[in-house]
Amino acid sequence: MESTMPTTPAAADDLLGIEKEVVILLSDMIGYSRLIMDMRPSEIKQFMLKYHYNLKEIVCSVCGPEQRIESSAGDGALALFERKNGQGKDRMCGQALDVALKMVAAMEQGIIPATRIGLFTGTIIEAVLDGKTMRFGSSFSVASRLEELCGFFGTNILMDREVAFWQTEHAPYLTSIGKVTPKNFSHPVHIFSVYRPGIHQCPADIDLEKLRQFIAIKNSAVEFFCGNVLQGILPDFPLARQQLLTAQKLFCQITGKKDLATERLLEYIGNYPQPEKNFVNSGMQIGNPTGRNLGVRLLNLSNGLFKAMNTEFYQTLVLNTEWERLFQLVWRKKGDMVLQYSDHPDGVYFIDQGSVDVLDLQGELINTLNPGDVFGEMAYFPKMGRRSATVIARTDLVLRQISGEDLKRLPVIKKIFRRIAENRKRLNQKRSAQLAGAQKQPVDPIR
Repeated sequence: MESTMPTTPAAADDLLGIEKEVVILLSDMIGYSRLIMDMRPSEIKQFMLKYHYNLKEIVCSVCGPEQRIESSAGDGALALFERKNGQGKDRMCGQALDVALKMVAAMEQGIIPATRIGLFTGTIIEAVLDGKTMRFGSSFSVASRLEELCGFFGTNILMDREVAFWQTEHAPYLTSIGKVTPKNFSHPVHIFSVYRPGIHQCPADIDLEKLRQFIAIKNSAVEFFCGNVLQGILPDFPLARQQLLTAQKLFCQITGKKDLATERLLEYIGNYPQPEKNFVNSGMQIGNPTGRNLGVRLLNLSNGLFKAMNTEFYQTLVLNTEWERLFQLVWRKKGDMVLQYSDHPDGVYFIDQGSVDVLDLQGELINTLNPGDVFGEMAYFPKMGRRSATVIARTDLVLRQISGEDLKRLPVIKKIFRRIAENRKRLNQKRSAQLAGAQKQPVDPIR
């Protein structure tokens, strides 16, 4: 029996298309399943028809009736912005962002539910199969991933560098979010958003001068965080962190809230104080497991100091991690003096990466400490008030430091460091006794 099913592409009405560059706008309603959970099918229909009608009205108000926006998987929507004859890329990219911003304004006004929006410039190809237009291109996957990442970075809009580059009217409000490689992607995307009055936690009456100051500091911080190969700038996490903290402080002053996108970069530096291998080319690996928290790393302290770990310590270190924020990251270069004998104490240090040499008053080597070791606690237990040794960076270092004042605020952490100090004191006493015994031993005249 002869098959009636088409076996070759020749059975299609048309599988020939022309590649074209577009800006893809992909949107997705936030919490769609929760919103419709208690609705009847007829109510869901009315809810979604109204949603897509409002999206169409927004698009047409910006671009005219010829610009289409289509439903995608129920609560999603897709719009393609093409270059028209005689128009530049700035027009195409500007219209796409205009639509996205008007959608955000509609959210603020309660016209449409909260929605995430991804914008990406890419190449697609269209073809017609059985009278239906089909579109192909990996750019759709990238736009979809940007839309999903809005939740991670706390924004309603994320766009790639190309869309951001061609902006004119919105250029003063473009804010760099970072360079990321989404999960299952082989290449990074440098992403941006828009921070302006009325959106992204920015009040309508926000101080514009301070907002622009925040944007400038944040953009500079992200430049040092990501690095810039073309300009010969390598990632500088210490400087990036300093600027990110300054930007975050300013954002809190003008909005009363933290900026989640800034917080994400600070979290990343906290987990990875030094750029990982290939970071310059890949940026943040979004969707991959993050580094172990500081509590877990503290459990690896040398000399078996935590063999007698009790439940109280475990709960504080591993399960309740808010205390980690009190440990400030400190970077030092090989040869730097970290602590000096007899100085007033400035806190306790934990070695995250690298090693240090501990010297006595005469400059003789007492010990070498490595990742996982703690030093500087002897000035607090007992309360001597002065440093009892000099510490020199044997290699480049990443340290985590907690101040004496913050130590007082954390009784359990204080107990941990007291135990460390007691163990170190016993080790020092044992070492001194062994040294004294060796010096008193009579010399064999035959030797």
